[in-house]
Amino acid sequence: MKRAAALVVAGTVAVWALMRWVIYDFPQIGDTRVYQHAVRMMDAGLVPYRDFDVEYPPLALAWAWGIFHLPGPPTLVFSLAMCAALAVCAVSALWLSRRLTLGRARTIAAVTVTILTPLLLGTLLQTRYDLLLAAALSLTIVAAVARRFGWMWTALAVATALKLVPVLLVPVLLIWHWRHRSAGRALGGMVASGGAVAATFIPFFAVAPAATWTLFEYHLRRPLQMESLGSSVIHILHLPFQQVHSYGSDNIDGAIPQLAATLSTLALVGAVLAIAVVMARATRGGRRPEVLIGAVAATMFAAVVFGKVVSPQYLAWLIPVALVVPGRRGALAAVGFVAALPLTQLVFPLLYSDLVQRSATLPTVLLFLRNVLLIVCLVALWPTAKRTQRTGRRKVAATRS
Repeated sequence: MKRAAALVVAGTVAVWALMRWVIYDFPQIGDTRVYQHAVRMMDAGLVPYRDFDVEYPPLALAWAWGIFHLPGPPTLVFSLAMCAALAVCAVSALWLSRRLTLGRARTIAAVTVTILTPLLLGTLLQTRYDLLLAAALSLTIVAAVARRFGWMWTALAVATALKLVPVLLVPVLLIWHWRHRSAGRALGGMVASGGAVAATFIPFFAVAPAATWTLFEYHLRRPLQMESLGSSVIHILHLPFQQVHSYGSDNIDGAIPQLAATLSTLALVGAVLAIAVVMARATRGGRRPEVLIGAVAATMFAAVVFGKVVSPQYLAWLIPVALVVPGRRGALAAVGFVAALPLTQLVFPLLYSDLVQRSATLPTVLLFLRNVLLIVCLVALWPTAKRTQRTGRRKVAATRS
């Protein structure tokens, strides 16, 4: 395992170097300038949320402050940090593939695709911190499968404090902990994890409660972003909308987009709860990690599919789980995910101006196709208690024979 992990890290570094200095050797569009601006504001003694607006949680700001105070060119240091995060994802994919006994072919495929993600999805991964979130999610899943529940809740707290989306994993992880220990311990772990996340916000709520709350309102009020599922359906059907640039992105607004945004949010909440219910049923007669991985993967795909904002870098959130779900449906989802990556890169940045200006139909079609692939992945990964119970019986029969 150690030798394989070392090879995986070396491969990740090699591909990252190829991306940065050979294939994408030109100025990059990204958010590093936004992070640097926030760091400069903090260095000047200004307090986030109270003295200047920022859309990122406190832990993300603290991490950015640390990164940009390391020696070296800021963009290079940031890029290397993302390379390290991708290496964590790749090694985690190796460990999970072996733990889940995916087989040699699927293990190689999962690790290889993870390493090649910068080439498949594009250079935007080195200018946004979403790979850091993916690394935290990878560690969360590894800890859950290894039944190290203290580490699981700690890693989830870190992931949630970096970007709030991982809070959607609480139901399935709570059930997983409950099935292996007890309801009391599971609830205790969840409360401790939530308390750790809350602790990162408390100092800011203490000095400026209303201003800090705007961070949550910012994400709740956001309209449909141009690349979201709802937006792509509205574009394909030629429904009426108003195009606006707000909240740092290109969005659509109007009566139909607002209805679509509300339905997307309701669908996301419903999907997360439904996945948790099915997982609870599936783990009554057994506690196999395959059930957990499928439920986590379905939850994260639901977060992307039904999100009001689907920026291209959000597909990095799926790296920890999209490639390691066992079975034929897991393999189908992995293929769909791999196909969605280059389609995303075609739309952004290559055809994005045509999409925004509505000067061509190709980017709209490609975006819709990408979103359909994500839906196919979600359907393939959707947990089914009946199917998992059958699988468990087959495994028991095979063991007895």
